[in-house]
Amino acid sequence: MKDINKGRITFLLILIIITATLIFSMEFECKNIILIPFLFILFYLAPRFDVPLRGLGYVNADHIVIFPSAYLLSNSLIVGFLCSFAYLLERVIREGIKKLRMSTIISFLITLINTTVVCYLFLKSGIFSNNQNVLLSWFYLCLILLVFALLDFAFLVLDRVFYGVSFDLKWWLKYVFEYIIFLLITSPFLALFLFSLEEKNISLIVLTAIPLIANIWFLRVNFKFAEKNESLIEINKKMEFLQQLLLQETGSLDNENFLKDLLGGVKEFVKWDKDLLYISSLGFEKAPIIFSLADLPQDTHSAVSYIDDVLDNLSQIREPIVMKDFTPILDKSSKVQMIVPLSTNEISFGVLLLEKFENKEFTNSEIQFLQSTFSLIARFIQDRILKGQLLTTNQTLLKQTHYLSEILKISNLLKIHLSSHEILGEVARGISESIGFKRVLISLYRSEQKHFERIAAFGLQEEWEKISAIKPPEDEILCYLKEEYRIGNCYLVRNVAPTEYTILPKTGSKKETDSWQPDDALFVPLISSNNTLLGVISTDEPEDGKIPPLETLNALEILANQAVHALESAKIHSEAKHQSIVDGLTNLYNHRYFQESLSKLIQHSAISGKPFSILMMDLDNFKVINDTYGHLAGDAILRGVGETLIEVTRKNDVAARYGGEEFAVLLEGLDSSQARMVAERIRSLIEKKVVYEESNTIPLSTTISIGIASYPQHGKENKELLKVADLALYRAKQAGKNRVAEGP
Repeated sequence: MKDINKGRITFLLILIIITATLIFSMEFECKNIILIPFLFILFYLAPRFDVPLRGLGYVNADHIVIFPSAYLLSNSLIVGFLCSFAYLLERVIREGIKKLRMSTIISFLITLINTTVVCYLFLKSGIFSNNQNVLLSWFYLCLILLVFALLDFAFLVLDRVFYGVSFDLKWWLKYVFEYIIFLLITSPFLALFLFSLEEKNISLIVLTAIPLIANIWFLRVNFKFAEKNESLIEINKKMEFLQQLLLQETGSLDNENFLKDLLGGVKEFVKWDKDLLYISSLGFEKAPIIFSLADLPQDTHSAVSYIDDVLDNLSQIREPIVMKDFTPILDKSSKVQMIVPLSTNEISFGVLLLEKFENKEFTNSEIQFLQSTFSLIARFIQDRILKGQLLTTNQTLLKQTHYLSEILKISNLLKIHLSSHEILGEVARGISESIGFKRVLISLYRSEQKHFERIAAFGLQEEWEKISAIKPPEDEILCYLKEEYRIGNCYLVRNVAPTEYTILPKTGSKKETDSWQPDDALFVPLISSNNTLLGVISTDEPEDGKIPPLETLNALEILANQAVHALESAKIHSEAKHQSIVDGLTNLYNHRYFQESLSKLIQHSAISGKPFSILMMDLDNFKVINDTYGHLAGDAILRGVGETLIEVTRKNDVAARYGGEEFAVLLEGLDSSQARMVAERIRSLIEKKVVYEESNTIPLSTTISIGIASYPQHGKENKELLKVADLALYRAKQAGKNRVAEGP
């Protein structure tokens, strides 16, 4: 590293000396000084027209500004400074001043020297002046452009030599050749532009500038399209290679030909010098696999030890890692090393080690291709591992299939909107019959009361009346839901001490550790979707007399989850049903539910012959209350009426808010005289009821008018009965309000 720094410093000093010599040897006379800022801007914008060369990088279009600037200013040194300072400014703006390095300063000086020398030759040649022949001037311009390219190439080669690094001369010669071709293609258009400057014809200058810029732009677009086309072709080849890799199902990692085809195919798209593939023993191979396209390293043991150290940390490596500060493992002359892991999200089992002699990093496309390829290999290996595991666990899967079929039966049953008691009863039965526990008890957690309520059981029919009345305090159950007892989401507790809350504790001898003992207990908590405890499932006495295996516990967890989902669904369904039939303000049934209940009651009464009555009610002067005290006061009055109707009516009656300030009640089994007594009680209670509303200090009260219609006395159809009740209500209003009227 010290030698490299010395070389660079030496090269920098040489460039400084050359620059100083040019400065002192050049003339300082300059024409058209006013154009200098404009030309500086053009020099800054010139890199924006850089033309890509396929696989070689970019060539700049500085020459389309350099020669016109030299012609206009007639001073090669000033043109050199304009070009080099524009280059420096562009780098500072793009990368920031903190990222300036010695290489940037060297490039600045090379640009200054090269531009100054070429402009000097251009001005001394006298072309495009003194009415020289255009074709001859163009020929001289081509020679100067050739010098321009060769000088640039010479300085770059000297930079690499002084820097002390190896470089691909063939690659550089190809670059210079294509650069010269690019300069020659643009030279006729540049010559025409320079000729137009000599003629000082504005129209001609514009006309020649347009094809010059268009030519540069066309080359740029053409080269970019060609570059994209080659990129697409390479991507297509990569995809074909990956598809072939997927189709090679018979390929095996212990097959040398398969590994040779694999690495050889990858190397067509990613260049390296040394490689080593290492796959650790995974059970299906006799020994770890070590393979290389070239000869294995002399000290293979050290290389494998190094890779083993990498594999120890491979659990955290999922992408290829490129390293420059490293100890060469495969060859002492290696400058770049890459580690490509063979791993999936589940397991890590190998690594491909690549080293390059050239100090040139792997490209992003190469890294991504390596990652894609060896991810496929890793999944291929993982699939083989999984297939072996599947064969060894076939019996377990058959047993789990039985569990799952039973669970599916219960799951389908739980889709029906049952009550909580019915749901948990089915779960208890399913656990006993499908998983094989003789006794199952399910309790729900009442957090406000701080106890558990026993809701459902199976195998405890004789004791149910006794044990269902016992409500264990929360501490008696929660003490078993500790991490030390946890297996998955279940809690297995050995040697449970009997308490007054224990279900029929028994005694027995403990001869086998894997046998279920009388004082063992298994709990499965019911956890809601928002992670709150809903309850717990307790199981006892497995039919095989053994401690349940993991697959049994998993089946229990699934059934517990099914129970939770069913409970939450039942709760949501109940709430939704309640909201769909209940008025939100008064908590009475709504108009739609009243109409449905009336239709059902008519059908029922037609069969049973029992009477029923309808009370149709309307608040008196309700609009006056709203207009005087506001709608909040009106809402308070409506809520008060709702409370009264709920208080007076029976469980089988239907009290509803019919609409606005109108209410209706279905009185099942009551004739007109009995209905009148209920109506009078409602009227009297509402008349006496005083309502307070926060925004008003004045106590509020109202009265109500009620109309009665009875089945079958006043009608046998919906509309007929409602019309009679409505007419009776109208008569009560007409008679002075706060009254009860009956019949048509």
